Amino acid sequence: MKKFLSALTVLFAVAIFLPAMTYAELDYRSVPVTYLKEIIGNWYDTKGNLVLTISNDYKLNGCSIVSVGFTADTTAFYKVRIAERSGYRDIEFLNTGSERNSYHEVLVLNYEGNNPLVLRRTKEPRYVESIGGIYLGMDKNQVASLYGQPSNATARYQSNTWTYNNEGFEVGFYYGAVTAVTIFKNGNRRFDWSGLSANSSRADFEYKYNSRVNQRGNLNLGHGELINIESDRVSLRVFTSGYRF
Repeated sequence: MKKFLSALTVLFAVAIFLPAMTYAELDYRSVPVTYLKEIIGNWYDTKGNLVLTISNDYKLNGCSIVSVGFTADTTAFYKVRIAERSGYRDIEFLNTGSERNSYHEVLVLNYEGNNPLVLRRTKEPRYVESIGGIYLGMDKNQVASLYGQPSNATARYQSNTWTYNNEGFEVGFYYGAVTAVTIFKNGNRRFDWSGLSANSSRADFEYKYNSRVNQRGNLNLGHGELINIESDRVSLRVFTSGYRF
């Protein structure tokens, strides 16, 4: 109970410190509360703390939902107004463009702030494959604990790329969570389950994963994950609208 109350405090603190103009440029529309049906359930942070619950009767952390604002493209943005004893509170978050109910569907609170909070559907991480101990959905601190600080780091808005030159791989983050791990032919990292590397053939990948590589070089692993094969690299990626089959 104490853990859940602590998570509630985190949620409401995030709501308070969201920039006032976050949605100024978004084309919002008012929609029925049933638009939240695809994100009903419990949502946990990457440490396994329960932060947000949307119940079947359309309550958010036990508070009645008064209204919902919504806009969608490759991601869905929500502005949810709840009724508390002290009055109304607006909570704003986005739902990423990964497949619904995949292992890697996430909600992001405080997405315009310096400390976005990534939430997933399960207390423990779920993933199909990993590379060198790094799985999709892992956070930056966990990657740094495995490999230390990168040789090079680049940032663009809420996307970051860490490159580890000695090992020959790079990690892509979105809102602080891993969305891609790329290994190069001059590197020494391998897929943890299959044991394949960037030097393995397409036929090797098709045999190991019992799936076909399409014309774009994508091999679908299911559960919101894919492998992308290029001439000099192979990537493990979250299956998003940019990598449809």
